[in-house]
Amino acid sequence: MQLIQSGYRGFSLVLDLGLDRILIPLAIVLGLAGGAMIGAELTQFQSPENPFMH
Repeated sequence: MQLIQSGYRGFSLVLDLGLDRILIPLAIVLGLAGGAMIGAELTQFQSPENPFMH
C-alpha cells in the first residue's frame, strides 16, 4: 500500500510539472493573441476612412 501511495505522489508531481510546462506558454500565447486582436480593432477604429471619426 505504501508503494502505491508513494508512486501516486510521484506521478502526481510529474503530471503537475508537465501541466505547468504547457499552461504557462499557452497563457503567454493567448495573451499575445488577445493583444493583437485588440490592437487590430483599435487601428481599424482610428483609420482616416472611418466615418465615426469625422
